[in-house]
Amino acid sequence: MLGGVLNNLRNPRPSVIEEANEDDLVNLADIHREGFAHGWSDGELAKLMANENYFCLVARKKGKADKPPSAFIMVRTAADEAEVITIATKKSARGKGVGRQLLEAAIRKLQGDRIASLFLEVDEKNAAAIHLYRKLGFKKVGERQGYYSSQDTENPSMALVMQRDLG
Repeated sequence: MLGGVLNNLRNPRPSVIEEANEDDLVNLADIHREGFAHGWSDGELAKLMANENYFCLVARKKGKADKPPSAFIMVRTAADEAEVITIATKKSARGKGVGRQLLEAAIRKLQGDRIASLFLEVDEKNAAAIHLYRKLGFKKVGERQGYYSSQDTENPSMALVMQRDLG
């Protein structure tokens, strides 16, 4: 019994993962703007969510189903491949395993849909995300020079293209 309690303290699962809905759009746009230099509006997110090749999962605190999401992931599928379009977490929820929980839920969904591989792009400077992706089995398969703009517009950072087999 104590081992299970200690394991939960080391690996908290503070969120419930579910499909996003229209009521979440304003909050998702706020979360995205908090995490990215060029955040998406609720209208842009609505257009993506309306496309049948996209799905969006949100994380909410357990027991807080009526509360706004603390993070979300949007994924696009095409044939037997998928791509993480974005994953974003509120600053107050970062470092608590929510991003991992979302990514694991998306992977399970894709495996159930018989998707063979999942791709994503990550800023080379985002060490925490790269560490998470490697722990979840992603491998670097390419690079995109000067992909991410930042405040240092003369030296945009490189995107690492990563892939994980889902079979």
